[in-house]
Amino acid sequence: MDWWSRDVSRIDILSFDHLIYFLIMAVSLALLIFNREKVKRNREQIANLILMISILQQILLYVWHIAEHNFDLSTSLPFQISRVNSLLGIWLLLTKNNKVLDVLFFFGLFAYGSFAYPTTIYPLSHSMGLSFVINHVITLILPYFGYIAYHWRPKLSSVFKAYGWFIIYFIFVYILNPIVDGNYFFLKRRPFFIDMPDHLYILTVFSIVFIGFYLAFIVVTLINKYISKENSSRS
Repeated sequence: MDWWSRDVSRIDILSFDHLIYFLIMAVSLALLIFNREKVKRNREQIANLILMISILQQILLYVWHIAEHNFDLSTSLPFQISRVNSLLGIWLLLTKNNKVLDVLFFFGLFAYGSFAYPTTIYPLSHSMGLSFVINHVITLILPYFGYIAYHWRPKLSSVFKAYGWFIIYFIFVYILNPIVDGNYFFLKRRPFFIDMPDHLYILTVFSIVFIGFYLAFIVVTLINKYISKENSSRS
């Protein structure tokens, strides 16, 4: 079945499915941002709805890996960064602990990269295409939801906290991949810098990630200052 088979062709960059994924992401963010007051009033119901959808997505993902890959350790473990983000999101929604967002917000930046440059992604008509879009959209909207509903704001310390956890994650999958013949964090089959020696690639990744985390913090801080200034001028 095209809905389920692992042999279905993956999408191409800027294909129809890719553009649909962009549209779904943009519409989801717009609905959240332009309905801020409703989100604040109904935050618990919305959180519970997102939690339910996220759990169902995880069930779909791992049932598929069991059925189609016999839960092959090289592909089926929850150690791709998108799957880590899903678990962080579920933990956030269960505990309402905003400190989870200090990591999820920055780890979630990789989801923007997955949307911009999809690799081995199934079309939306496939179960894993649906899983992909649900996973990544939830990952991207949760920091906005936390910002609106729970007054979460990233701090400079959050940059270093998230970066420290990223280094731990990177070292873990770097060691794990040869053991299970895996490609977690795409370290075995890189989408970029394919011919770069390992030590240079690691330094490049660590540098780019830190710069990306820090720039994201600066952007959010500037946006927050602008919003605060606008609210003050209206009152």
